Amino acid sequence: MKSNLPRSKFAVLVFATLTALVGLAQAQEPNWTNAAYQDAAWEGRGCTNDARGQWFRDAKFGAFIHFGLYSELGGYWQGKGPYDPSEQIMGLGQREQVIPWEQYQKEVGGAFNPTNFNAKEWVSLVKKAGQKYIIVTTKHHDGFAMFHTATTRFNVVDSTPFARDVIKELADECQRQGIVFCPYYSLGDWSAADVMDRKFASYQDYMRTQLQELFQNYGPIKMIWLDNYWYVKDQWQNDLAHAKELYAFIHSISPNTLIDDRVGGGAGSTDGDYTTPENQLEGARQSRYFEVVMSDTVDDNWGWVKNATNYRKPGDLICNLIDCASKGGNFVLNVGPTASGEFPKEHVAILEVIGKWTSINGEAIYGTTPAPECEVEAGGPFVCYSTKNARNVFLHVTNWPKEDGAGVVRIARIGLVGVEMVDGALGKVEYGSAVEDGKTVLKIKKPAQIDPYATVLRLTFRE
Repeated sequence: MKSNLPRSKFAVLVFATLTALVGLAQAQEPNWTNAAYQDAAWEGRGCTNDARGQWFRDAKFGAFIHFGLYSELGGYWQGKGPYDPSEQIMGLGQREQVIPWEQYQKEVGGAFNPTNFNAKEWVSLVKKAGQKYIIVTTKHHDGFAMFHTATTRFNVVDSTPFARDVIKELADECQRQGIVFCPYYSLGDWSAADVMDRKFASYQDYMRTQLQELFQNYGPIKMIWLDNYWYVKDQWQNDLAHAKELYAFIHSISPNTLIDDRVGGGAGSTDGDYTTPENQLEGARQSRYFEVVMSDTVDDNWGWVKNATNYRKPGDLICNLIDCASKGGNFVLNVGPTASGEFPKEHVAILEVIGKWTSINGEAIYGTTPAPECEVEAGGPFVCYSTKNARNVFLHVTNWPKEDGAGVVRIARIGLVGVEMVDGALGKVEYGSAVEDGKTVLKIKKPAQIDPYATVLRLTFRE
């Protein structure tokens, strides 16, 4: 199109327009160092009812995988052990130093060759168990990267005989099988002083560059599981100012990524989007969304321990899953793969039992919310948890009264249409109901057949 403006005025107009467009683009670029941006991002945190947290609230059941150089040792070093926790066997910082860094790099890294690692098999086992997302250690406190990073050669591709990018293979397989991939990243790094490339002016630059690599090369990332700065001096802090800065940095890269409470103060704080209690169930429904992470052994070991015999019982873990769902949270079960890159056979056996239960009763877990309208007398022989979705209320019975007794549930709702087993193979359930003070009083007899872990009943009400 031909302009009627003089050439000089037209040039000025074009320059002004381009300048304005560049300025607009810069203004739209999130500046995570800006205090106003940090405050705005921080104020928007949480995942109780926001759209970006919907997948997380629906998932209910996840997998944690602790895999790294420590897996090569299985908790033992030079004939001594098991060291507890096994994944922290290198032991720098405030803990006793077990393995000098040079030996850890040369001897342990030089031996690490998990030739039986198979991302497809791992993800398939997780999926069959009913776990909807995977949290995996991309870098633990020892500072060793299980992904191919340009920040240091202290990584699985450049420093081990295995020479494969474990995290890339796992992230790709998660995407193929429809499992949400979530990287774990330790903010504390025991090896950074020795392995950090000199091009980085500070550990903070090094850390942020690694986080950028994860988001750019292993996405999409819907959630990142940060761990605290424990045992490391002058690297990072967990005060509010640092928490807001790191939260804003990640938010600027990926606004919809959920970030756990360990971006800051961790347990007991309101930092990040949700809270992460370890190996303990919350006592009641929480105002803040929570995710209980639990080791598959009855101790504080998250990495593999050779010859461990203290694995948790599948029935207890199913009950924990139900308990978390009934209180408005998620349950995450950890596994420490072996030095050869396989899930321990004991863990596989646990997953098989849980998977059989979730394949039948999943509708009462996934996508549900707590059902506080259901009340069961505490301390009695009848133990029952409750969840609900848009259509039904579910009762999860883990302990029944004697054959001549009945379980009683008072429900602040009327219009009960029917009660049936979610597992139709268990047959029918006998019950009676009445309305008292605007509540449905439901009396349920112990069925002739029950689930050995938790019998789930589906209650239907009129609209």
